[in-house]
Amino acid sequence: MQASLSAERRTQRSLGRIFARGGPYLWVLPALALFAVFRLYPMAFGLYLSLHDWDGNKPMVFVGLNNYVEVITQDLQFRTALLHNAIYAVGTVIGKNVIAIFLAVLLNSQIRGRTFFRVILFMPVVMSFVVIALLWSWIYNYQFGLVNTGLEVIGLSVLKQDWLGDPKLALYSLIAVDIWKWYGFHMVIYLAGLQSISPELYEAAMIDGAGAWARFRRVTLPLLQPVTVVNVALSLMGAFNVFDLVYVMTDGGPAGATNVVLIHTYVQAFKFYKMGYGTAMSYVLLIIVMIISGLQIRIMSRNRVDY
Repeated sequence: MQASLSAERRTQRSLGRIFARGGPYLWVLPALALFAVFRLYPMAFGLYLSLHDWDGNKPMVFVGLNNYVEVITQDLQFRTALLHNAIYAVGTVIGKNVIAIFLAVLLNSQIRGRTFFRVILFMPVVMSFVVIALLWSWIYNYQFGLVNTGLEVIGLSVLKQDWLGDPKLALYSLIAVDIWKWYGFHMVIYLAGLQSISPELYEAAMIDGAGAWARFRRVTLPLLQPVTVVNVALSLMGAFNVFDLVYVMTDGGPAGATNVVLIHTYVQAFKFYKMGYGTAMSYVLLIIVMIISGLQIRIMSRNRVDY
């Protein structure tokens, strides 16, 4: 009897230890299940689909790496779209981060109403990209848009432009909208970084005779480097992931001037019904973005200053 009771107790202790060790994994199991269903499975199926020729209706035909070879070596429109993405990335990354760090420094100072300004400047971030695209389509309208109307009011009618209809201006007009949409997001991240810098460092710099610009260049920028790496990486990935803004405002036009990779992918997959080819194109873009982001993080993380 005692032997059976001791065996039962040992079993209970063993089960208790198992549950104690596995408890944390049980807590995260629902999140892992959702991640697997909505992230891992679509990525795995997309990779499988990219190796096939499929129009969405007929049975899939295995073609191996032919889709990837065609994207890389034969699709000239893909190269042009990738160039547009590169221009878009340079413009948005520089624009968003320069404006964001300037506003963060300004709002980190002791100015009246800074909480109000933080809320107002962050508002575009929470707005839908589709809403913003429609709003700015009206603002850019040649006949009654706010931009051209404002130019007329101040006597600069000669500067009126068809902002979305001119192939030379359309892409840069979209870059301006993207910057307006996201600078508040990056501003908040810079604000968090600024508030982590010890005020004693600025006091020491002021004692040494450093002016405002010298303090910004010698203290603020070096100590914000980790935050800058994160902001640049996020804005870079967002620039290569742009779709809805371009789709609503220009649909890749005029004359393909704003045709970016995801627009080209959409056209191939859902208008020409080349599902496998479009999926392969998206994976090529994913690899390119991963390489560029990795290089950017590696380069910008050198000579890191910790505080």
